[in-house]
Amino acid sequence: MPRVLLPAALLLPAALLLPAALLLLAVLSACGGGDLAPTAATLELTGDTSLAIGAAAHLSAVLRDVNGQALPTQVTYTSSQPSVVGVDTPGNLTVKRLTATNSPVEITASAGGKTATLVVSTYGLELAVGTYVWNLQPAGAAPGRFIAVRYRPESGESQASTFTVTAPGNEALSCDLSPRNVNNWCWWMLPDATKYPAGEYRAGLVQNGLTYAATATLPKPAATLGFVDGGAATVSQRAVTFGGKLPADAKWLYSYMANSRFETSSLGSRQTDRTAVLRGQAEQPENPLAVSVYSMALPTTLNVGTAVAAGSYDTWITAMSGDLSSFAEVLPEQFNVSATFGGKVALK
Repeated sequence: MPRVLLPAALLLPAALLLPAALLLLAVLSACGGGDLAPTAATLELTGDTSLAIGAAAHLSAVLRDVNGQALPTQVTYTSSQPSVVGVDTPGNLTVKRLTATNSPVEITASAGGKTATLVVSTYGLELAVGTYVWNLQPAGAAPGRFIAVRYRPESGESQASTFTVTAPGNEALSCDLSPRNVNNWCWWMLPDATKYPAGEYRAGLVQNGLTYAATATLPKPAATLGFVDGGAATVSQRAVTFGGKLPADAKWLYSYMANSRFETSSLGSRQTDRTAVLRGQAEQPENPLAVSVYSMALPTTLNVGTAVAAGSYDTWITAMSGDLSSFAEVLPEQFNVSATFGGKVALK
C-alpha cells in the first residue's frame, strides 16, 4: 500500500495547535468589529456656587472614562428647588429668589449612569407682592396691596442705601436700608388698590456701586389670607396681650397698637405715626418707643415702650403668609396679609 506524505504543519501535536488557534482568533478579533464601548467612570459638574439673582449663570458637566478621556453624552439637570433656582437642558440657571439660610439649592447632573451635585446659594435683591385685607374694610371692597423687598449681600455688611419700588401706575415707594439692619428687609401695606394696581412691580437697590433690580407680577388678586378668628387684645399696666386663632396659611405675626386706623398710617414705610415711631419689640426689645411685637403664634405679649404716652389705642393683629423677620425660609412670590382689629386698649 502506497505511503501518503502529510505536510509538516499537519503533523504538529494537538497541544501546540490549540494556542495557535487562539492566537489567530485574537488577531482576527482585533481586525474585526468586536470593540467594546468605553466605560464611564466619573461625572464632573462645575459652576459658581454663589449666584446673584437675575444674573446669567451656567453649569458644565463632563463624563469621563477610566483614562480621564471625555465621553460624548447627554446630560440631564435637575434642581431641588426649581422655584428658587431653575435649570434647563443645556445647563443654564435661572436665579429667581434668595435661598433659605439653612437650605441651599442642590443642582444634580446625571449621565452615563453617574450623578454629580453642586450646592448653590444666592444673594441680591428680591421682591414679592400680594394682597392686603383688613376686617373693617367696607363689604365688597377690593383687596389692597402688600409689597415686600429683601436683600442679602454677597459678602460682608450692607451699605446704607434705599430700597425703591415702582408700581405699574408709576407710584413710587422707598425705604431706607441701614448697614446695622441685619434683616435687610422692608415692607408696605397699601389699602388703595387703584394707586397700586395689578401688573408688574419693579424694585431697585444700589450696593457697592452695583445696581440690583427685581420684578414681581401681581395678577388680578383673587387669593387672600383669612383673618384671626376671635382676635382681641387685653392690657395690664403696659403689657398688651394679643390672642385668637390664626388662619391656616399664616406663618408670621406682626401685632401692634396705634392711635389711628392702620390702613391710613405709614407703618409699612417705617415712617412716623401720629403717636410714635412704630418699632418692633422683637428687633429692639429695650426700645422706649416699642409699640409692636413679632411672633409665630398667639397669644403673644407686647411690652409697650416707656416713651409711649398713656391713652387709648387701637390694636391690630397682622397675619402674613411668610416670615419676613429672617431668611430661614424662602420668600413666597405672592405674599398675602390680613389685619384683624383687636379692639381698643387703655394704656396707663
